[in-house]
Amino acid sequence: MDPLLGLSVPLAIVLWGRWYYSLRLSRTLRASRRGRMALALVPVFCAIFLFAILKRLSADNVKSDPTTVVLYLMFGASWLGLTQVVFGLLGVSARDDVLERGNPAAAWVISGQLIGAAFCFAGANIGNGPGPEVVALCAFLATFALLLLWFLIDRAASLTDTITIDRNVGIGIRLSGWLVANGIVLGDAVTGNWKSATATARDFVGCAWPAAAFAVLVAFLERKLRTLGPDHPLNSARSSMILAVVYVVCAAGYAWKRGIH
Repeated sequence: MDPLLGLSVPLAIVLWGRWYYSLRLSRTLRASRRGRMALALVPVFCAIFLFAILKRLSADNVKSDPTTVVLYLMFGASWLGLTQVVFGLLGVSARDDVLERGNPAAAWVISGQLIGAAFCFAGANIGNGPGPEVVALCAFLATFALLLLWFLIDRAASLTDTITIDRNVGIGIRLSGWLVANGIVLGDAVTGNWKSATATARDFVGCAWPAAAFAVLVAFLERKLRTLGPDHPLNSARSSMILAVVYVVCAAGYAWKRGIH
């Protein structure tokens, strides 16, 4: 067994065991039922999605062996768990903001981050390559870009304060859609058969640049919407949901259009 895959098994068990144990304890805390449900079901959705990608679109030597598929799935689970730890350090925490403080805006953002990271890892598995080290490199490129763009637009538009202090559900919904859309674009940018690290980095920059432009647009838009106040119709949950769907549809359309060329 490859050491990287072997290490991912206990790491996934520890990270997600802690996650679901915290959910169990949260019944006595302030977390809403919807918030707990989101944190319980979104990782399951991500795992099902990754399993489907591994079974259908991964390297030939992976999808043909059920045991290897399971090991790569555990690799993906540990990867998502680690990205969630890093995301908590960037300002929005599942335990602190959702489970302890019952913040619905944070629940939306964390759900979007997990799904976005799942797309990043899934894209890294699409195509043939020499082993899990290649998957790790591609997943790192996409996931690092996702977290970096979050960090940058947070600094530009003070998103963390709006989510954790103001508890603005509208911005939570919009950012959830943005994180998912970014995951689609960045994950798509690392798909394909392995050639070399240089070629992968070059192709990633060439295909993922719309995510950076998108981040600038979102940062500008969120600064404007924040000045309107939480009671403005454009900041309502309904309007925010429409915008989040537009984000995801546009990202999916870009990935689809790139795939047919």
